Amino acid sequence: MSQMTVTAIREGSFPTALEASSRSQIYGLLSAAFSFPDVALYTRVRDGQLAAQLTAAVGQLPCRLRTSDLRWTAPKSHEDMQSEYIRLFQIGGRRGPPCSLHEGFYTRDRTQTLQNLIRFYNYFGFRVMECVMPDHLPVQLEFMSELAAGGAVDDVSGLRAQRDFLRAHLTWTDDLAGRVAKARPHAFYRSLTTLLSRLIAADQRFIRSALGDQYHARS
Repeated sequence: MSQMTVTAIREGSFPTALEASSRSQIYGLLSAAFSFPDVALYTRVRDGQLAAQLTAAVGQLPCRLRTSDLRWTAPKSHEDMQSEYIRLFQIGGRRGPPCSLHEGFYTRDRTQTLQNLIRFYNYFGFRVMECVMPDHLPVQLEFMSELAAGGAVDDVSGLRAQRDFLRAHLTWTDDLAGRVAKARPHAFYRSLTTLLSRLIAADQRFIRSALGDQYHARS
């Protein structure tokens, strides 16, 4: 699920303001798309607005992602979209849903995972709503959106923070994409998890390249 095409990476170059904005935007769009689908989200999917926004953001990234195999057709109704979301991401047996959207499901020690996330969030002044778990994927993607927004113009510390967060807390999305593919999902959610998995892998590679020797010396 992590296959992708990555080209035109400028060795040692930091993201431009436009690239930082596009990276921030795509993480924000994915955060919304992985949230429980309300009527507004379903309408954006049905009318093609979300697909158009994702396509535009992907086109401005400092690396390229393969998207030709992705399908953004909406479920037949809002109720169908909610049912599919619940089936994939929320309802399950004793071991939880088949494709949990919580990082702790994929780690050995969820308590430690939550503590590490809270430290990350607190350091950057990021606040999580009381009713939401810190390891929920939409929360993590929203946090990455905020980090990416400040990662332009030779911001070494900002890129290091993004590198560390991606490596420590978002590589599990490859496992998520694999689980979703096995669950016979609607095309929208299969495409969504596939795109996310490819983005995380490509973005990590871009940041390593942007940091250049500093990455290898300090990681």
